[in-house]
Amino acid sequence: VVPSRRSFAAPSAALTEMRLLLSLLVGLAACEDWADSPALTKMWETTSSSDLDGLIQVLAQGGRDMAHARSADGRGPLFWAYEYKNSDVLALLTHLEVDETAEDADGKRPSEFFPDGEEELADFGAKASARSEDMAELLKDREDEIATYYESADDGMDEPEMAEGGVDEIDYADDEDDEDEDEDEEASGATAAHKAKLEELRARARKDEI
Repeated sequence: VVPSRRSFAAPSAALTEMRLLLSLLVGLAACEDWADSPALTKMWETTSSSDLDGLIQVLAQGGRDMAHARSADGRGPLFWAYEYKNSDVLALLTHLEVDETAEDADGKRPSEFFPDGEEELADFGAKASARSEDMAELLKDREDEIATYYESADDGMDEPEMAEGGVDEIDYADDEDDEDEDEDEEASGATAAHKAKLEELRARARKDEI
């Protein structure tokens, strides 16, 4: 007996329904991690205003996992990078392996928010790829600066040497002032170097656009 065409259709329909249900469950699980936060607000502000240094500061202080965070609508830094045509942010997020296939609450992927055509999108992606290593270096530099700052803060003052008779003759107030000045100079120098490198990359980007 040859099975009817209908008997073959039933398992296919059931399989499709199971896949749809599984997809829905995965989506619901992802939504549990979607939430607005001050950090995400700051990341939106820095991305939309092309404040690369500000975004790097958020990631360096809050941790690289922040790059994967999603707001209540399911969107995050990668979505905003495309929406505001910020190739530097896209370069940084590409280095951090943020998911390009992620979907927001409406089922849209990050690249769908790019406001221009396919050709411009391809150029945008190529420009970001070319800058990925530079952005990665900027983030690493800032992370190192912050780590050095906290390490120096944890070290505190050196143990004072005791004068004859066991009397401490060190002026602690002067010593603390000197230490604060040293730390300020180190932090200022590191920040200046970071900003100089950032300006160099921006100048290079402007040259590429000409």
